[in-house]
Amino acid sequence: MSEGLRQMSPKDGYVVNTKAHIGSTEFKVILKLYQPLMGVNAYGIYSLLAAKVAQTPDLLARRMHKELLDILNLGLRDFYEARIRLEALGLLKTFIQKDELGQVFIYKLQAPLSAEDFFKDDLLSMLLADSLGQTQYDELKQEFVKPDLTYTDAKEITKSLLDVFTVKKDTLLKNSQVKATAKPAKNLVDSVEVDLDIEYLKELLAQSFVPATEISRSLETLKSIALLYGLNELELVKLLEQALNVKDDKVDLELVKKLATQQFDRQFKELTPKESKATAPIDPAVSAELTQTDLALIAVSKQYLPLEFIEELKRQKNSFVTNLERYTVKTLVEKQVLPNAVINVLLHYYLIAQNNTMLEDKVANRFTKAAAKLAEKKIKTPEEAMVYMREANQKAREKKQPKKYYGRKQQIVQKETLPDWARDEKEPKAKPTKADKQVLNAQIDELLAQLEQSE
Repeated sequence: MSEGLRQMSPKDGYVVNTKAHIGSTEFKVILKLYQPLMGVNAYGIYSLLAAKVAQTPDLLARRMHKELLDILNLGLRDFYEARIRLEALGLLKTFIQKDELGQVFIYKLQAPLSAEDFFKDDLLSMLLADSLGQTQYDELKQEFVKPDLTYTDAKEITKSLLDVFTVKKDTLLKNSQVKATAKPAKNLVDSVEVDLDIEYLKELLAQSFVPATEISRSLETLKSIALLYGLNELELVKLLEQALNVKDDKVDLELVKKLATQQFDRQFKELTPKESKATAPIDPAVSAELTQTDLALIAVSKQYLPLEFIEELKRQKNSFVTNLERYTVKTLVEKQVLPNAVINVLLHYYLIAQNNTMLEDKVANRFTKAAAKLAEKKIKTPEEAMVYMREANQKAREKKQPKKYYGRKQQIVQKETLPDWARDEKEPKAKPTKADKQVLNAQIDELLAQLEQSE
């Protein structure tokens, strides 16, 4: 559990504040451009908070988070994961303080970028294109960004403010001394550290036919590409050379983005060839420890590429694969230390069995460490991977000795329900409900049906 989630309780108070105007135009931008990035839960939270904005905000007039959770029908973890997506996209600022009434969160809603500014933001636009696909992205861009009229031979004769209006000098001087409190909006990539050596990039460009001036003109785009696709300076220069228009010595930035996406997809597919559908005989000792549900999941894991598999898992969770998740999976596949099916078992364990929303940050670290351990143990089949993860989970549970508390009531700790292969085998197994079986079987049937259609 993350530190931010540990700080929260349904009993914590909240107040909502905003200085921004958030009307129908802004909500249209959020729904069509931001929602594909942040998910439906985050959109629901933003909409509800916007409806809760008080005309005269007061910390004493706080309400409990339980109210929000009940209205949204969300658990605390899902609420937190959706909230931090709003924060990451610049739609929400969150503050926390403690007083005599307890802990209170101050949620300050931020207006979205205009549609035009959204598409000008390299990182946001690339995230959207990656999420929706190029065709749908182009349709949205055409809907929101109207083409400009070409008038290269025209001369501008627009009058300036002082050409038309007269302002007294003393008023002008007085107002000029007032410092502006509003800060210019930053691009999303400005808040992320990007490992890109600009000086080395300039040296490489000096040896190519791309003008060095193209760096300053396209620096933010290059940073975004390097961040999203894990490219180094040499790979970026090669992309710039491919996208250079020799007529005017200008780099087509849209073409750079498309080439980067194509290169990423091509490399990933080359590194993850589909494995043979003829499976090796299963060790009877290993098979005895697996349930029919486990075996059905294993059959599915052998048919998908890791990137395809995580896309299906995230789709079933009504979510989408982030670029950082893509990069995490791509990096593991590139090492070529584990078969696809074993990687898929790990993906299922950390996203479904452990009920994590995203394969990022601490979850990604645990995923990578587990992969390294499986490689070290020379585990080559998904069956062995399932048994190993079950045993590792059992050992971890045995290390946690229950603490005894005297003189006060013990808190009831709610346990998350895990699939059979992720449980402690010696632990008495709770019988799954009919609804649980239906949901799990439906997910497996859906995956198997998709495989049959693709064959």
